[in-house]
Amino acid sequence: MGKFNYTPDADLKVHQEGAIKLLCQAFRSHENGLPEWCKNSSDAYVREDAPQERRAVLIFFTNAKGTKTASIACLDFVGMTSEHIESRFRHWADPDAAGAGLTIADLQGGHGNGGKCYMTQMFEDHSYIHTVRNGRGNLYGVQSGSFRFGYIPSPEKGKDFPVKDIRKELEKALAHVDTKLEDLPGFVQECIEKAEGFSLVSGVDPKDLGNRIPVAEMIENILNHQQMIRTLELCKVSVVVDGRKYNQGRPLALPEIPPMDGATEPRIVVVPENLSDPKFDRDVSTTRNGKFKQGTLVLRTSDRSMRWQRKYRHSIAYRSVSGYVGAVAVPALGVLSSYADRIYGECLLESLEDFKTNERRSLADSPLTRAVEGWIRSQIEAYAKEFELRDKRKIDQEEKNALAKMNEALDKWKNKFLESMLDALWGEGKDGGQPPPPMTLQSGKPHRLELSLSHNRAGVGICVRSS
Repeated sequence: MGKFNYTPDADLKVHQEGAIKLLCQAFRSHENGLPEWCKNSSDAYVREDAPQERRAVLIFFTNAKGTKTASIACLDFVGMTSEHIESRFRHWADPDAAGAGLTIADLQGGHGNGGKCYMTQMFEDHSYIHTVRNGRGNLYGVQSGSFRFGYIPSPEKGKDFPVKDIRKELEKALAHVDTKLEDLPGFVQECIEKAEGFSLVSGVDPKDLGNRIPVAEMIENILNHQQMIRTLELCKVSVVVDGRKYNQGRPLALPEIPPMDGATEPRIVVVPENLSDPKFDRDVSTTRNGKFKQGTLVLRTSDRSMRWQRKYRHSIAYRSVSGYVGAVAVPALGVLSSYADRIYGECLLESLEDFKTNERRSLADSPLTRAVEGWIRSQIEAYAKEFELRDKRKIDQEEKNALAKMNEALDKWKNKFLESMLDALWGEGKDGGQPPPPMTLQSGKPHRLELSLSHNRAGVGICVRSS
């Protein structure tokens, strides 16, 4: 076949708002949207290589009061310039949105859609960013129902306005969430002192929540969200409700999952270079024929079933070049073992990068993802089988021990019973109950022999006595 020649169109026609609506379908809830804001803050700290103690993220829940509308907001102490806003933030579906082309180990990444989708879809009034960096401030936002962001109220007034004092500008930003600087947790105060900027992203009049935000439920939802796991590991995330520190300002923490006895350390397995696609029974390279490194599967255990209270963590998270790219729920793998309910973990494989989807949940269907998922299933089955065999050995040993104790008890009962019978037969004479010496039989042929039995049955434990 000859070389294919054609002249591509000079432009690419896309229905912009229609395409964005499709991109945003996965972020039509607060439990999926708010973790995106927190993730963006975490990535901002990672890009800056900020020390761990300065990575503070604050979530604000403000209930409606009087004429003031309810709101949800997220604050970090990095900040954005107008150049950052226009070259990166405002771009939809940008694969380098999080890292600006960088490959950083702790970067969670994404396509630059999640946070903006949450802003455009889940607030009845409007959403905006109040940000400061390098002595300049920017107000940038979007009206509810629109996907077109812009400066507030105009580029002339909302873009690159001078900020001489970061603390005073932050006080103005916090006034919109009914909070004062002194109301913030202690560790945040230290971050403010060293901050060179900040970003407060806020949504006004959150949908479906009414005038009073169900704070406890919201916190539980984000704590159990896969997207929050790495953020909580990398940053101190604290909550402020109506200007007051939630839980005394202590940072949120992932619920601890104690491991099973005998499996306290994670099981680490290297992903083979070639796996079989279960759909077509064909080999698939997991390294793109050597282009990527071999991956690893890390399996961890839970001291009890994860199907209910720990179901949001009961999965295998996929991580690739850009960080978290998706997950598969362990129950969806169909492993037939009760121990599968107590296994979770993560798979680190660079070749999965091209198969992450916009919402970073399930990976896109492909020979590689099917092969990896099938292999993970087999590894969980094998791991669960080890625990089943351990239980069988334990049960077998317990049965042996129980049988030995029963035999010992029967021996003691038998011996006591025989002693009692012998005492009854031979008495307690001078010989201490010893049987008398055998009698000497008379010689000759007896005329008649009679045998009388004390029992009508004979067997173990029955003494036959002639009379």
